[in-house]
Amino acid sequence: MILLTAFEMVTGKCLFEPQAGKYFSRDDASWFPPFSLSLSLSLDHIARIIELLGRIPPKIIFSWKQSSKFFSRQGALLRISRLFPCTLYNTLMDRYNWTKHEATPFTSFLLPMLEYTPAKRTTAVKCLQHPWLSTQCPDQPYDSFSGDGKQTINLFHRT
Repeated sequence: MILLTAFEMVTGKCLFEPQAGKYFSRDDASWFPPFSLSLSLSLDHIARIIELLGRIPPKIIFSWKQSSKFFSRQGALLRISRLFPCTLYNTLMDRYNWTKHEATPFTSFLLPMLEYTPAKRTTAVKCLQHPWLSTQCPDQPYDSFSGDGKQTINLFHRT
């Protein structure tokens, strides 16, 4: 997914990096459909998605054949009782020390791609038209080269 790649390119970290817990391992994988791709996700992946995006709508949860392995009948996540909600904007500001000027446009680029409900999710065409993708500093090229011959790409420019 472009949003996961974009996040990793600008932060150097995975957006939903799984961690081991008391009742599951980091590699406790299954398939989870909210993003319409066959992604290998663990219980902790799901918890991290919920922390960032909020509760998954029951209609989405129960459309998944394996939902009973991860969710109660009420839609609560099993085996993880404590979540630590944090918005994408706050994650960028607090964990990665981004400025408001950097976090706001990048968040507005990613969040529409993270909609749980497919009908509400943005389209690829709209993503390609987002201003974050075309923002450049007039005095710096979008692509630049480092002195060691390796290409570096400046996805945004700190002011």
